[in-house]
Amino acid sequence: MRTRSLLFIISLFPAVAVEIDVRRFTAHYQDISARELGHLITADLLTKWLPNLIKLLLVPLILILLLSRFGSDFERGNTILMLSKPLTRRRYFLGWVLEGLKLALVSALGIALSGALAMLAHGFAVRDYLIGSLALSLSLIGVLGIALFLLPFATSRDSGVFLGLGAFIALLLPGKSDYSFVPTVYLERAVSIGESVSVLHGAVGQLLALFIVLSLAGMEVFRRRELKSPGPFSVLEFSFSFRGLYGVFLGLSLGSRRFIAFVAFTALMAFLGKGTLDKYYANYGVPGLLNAVIQTLNGSLLPLVVLPLGALSIGSAIENGTVRVLLSKPLRKRDFFLGTLLSDLLAVLIGTVLYVAFIVAYALHLGSPSGRTLELGLAFGSFLFLSLLQYLALGYLLSAFIKGRKALFVSLILAFLLGFTVPIAIIAASNSAGGSFVDALAKNSLSVPSPFLHYVVLATAVSPKRGLPPKSLSEVLSYPGNLAMLVVPMLVYLALAWLRFKKADLRG
Repeated sequence: MRTRSLLFIISLFPAVAVEIDVRRFTAHYQDISARELGHLITADLLTKWLPNLIKLLLVPLILILLLSRFGSDFERGNTILMLSKPLTRRRYFLGWVLEGLKLALVSALGIALSGALAMLAHGFAVRDYLIGSLALSLSLIGVLGIALFLLPFATSRDSGVFLGLGAFIALLLPGKSDYSFVPTVYLERAVSIGESVSVLHGAVGQLLALFIVLSLAGMEVFRRRELKSPGPFSVLEFSFSFRGLYGVFLGLSLGSRRFIAFVAFTALMAFLGKGTLDKYYANYGVPGLLNAVIQTLNGSLLPLVVLPLGALSIGSAIENGTVRVLLSKPLRKRDFFLGTLLSDLLAVLIGTVLYVAFIVAYALHLGSPSGRTLELGLAFGSFLFLSLLQYLALGYLLSAFIKGRKALFVSLILAFLLGFTVPIAIIAASNSAGGSFVDALAKNSLSVPSPFLHYVVLATAVSPKRGLPPKSLSEVLSYPGNLAMLVVPMLVYLALAWLRFKKADLRG
């Protein structure tokens, strides 16, 4: 019940988007009529705000919450206990279908009602918005079908999180393809906006068919699968003959599923940048391609992977007993904390290198000059690495202070806010300010702990326009405050996380 309440609160975001759009559009179009303004805001909500809210926040939330909750029940033996009663597997599975439908329904109602009420408060017509928002919210039914198909494979909370993140990334990969049954593609194609809003019924039918097929397939897999209670926790067979820190580091690096997930998910995200490179090259030639290298290296979607996995770091080790077993060896808390941190730092480094290498290699394949491309890749790849380290450190802070699914819940919300909502608001405010946009953006962003925003400032200093070749990298040095904001918050987050971990009772 608490999860659904929090999900409903998050779904009220369209009301905030309406207020932002009213101020933004009235500032640019002072003589616009109320009817035209309402139509403009409706179009903006249905083409930008809602698709991004659903795709970048509600989709991963529903996937991860449902799969991690089932995995947690399975890990604790609750699933086997429930099935020992006069309850068939089909009925048990249908209970999870009902729970997922409640999450989707709560989200849809929050989106529709909050946006409609905010528009009514300004005297705008809401019919088109209600039709469009409900049609877009149907994408969550397709997401639910995917979650139900993966449900039988979630044998622990962590495996549920990894499956959810993996499914989220897979949903982003099709991009703007013609596969309307894919929920993320459906968001781009389901609604058509002209004089009024119309819904593509074929896309709706395909999405509902996907939900039915995947749900039935998941139920059948769950019905046929042999269920075994998770075995007791066992430590990996690695030697503690070295000093404690190195033993923990080696063990966690080689055996942790989180380590593999960091590397795999980060590298997989690089394929999402291919379309941007192609588009910029087709429209602006080699100068556009160089600018595209900078734009794609912002890794705007990577926080949605790095921050949640960082939020699993300490809390997960405490909950599953890993930390108690390791600390029964001649190890100290500091060794465990640093070992876990070094393992994750290495994973983020490898993932970032693979991400940058793919972007640079593909740019060179399209004909980008090698010297300039390598220079930009090295410089902005380093900025990306620092940005991801700050998100990782923020995840550690959440993991130290918040337990269980709450940390994951908060991490996804923060990833969405810091990587999407906050930058849009700051950039809009900087656009309306007098003087240089770059200077205004740098000034407004200094006090905002958004790594993505500070990357944008550094990138804008070098790449102000798409059709022009980037300026010299020395321009970046003109904004040392922004570079410091990539490093200082990271150190603060890690220090606070360590102090909390140091005082925590880990053996209780």
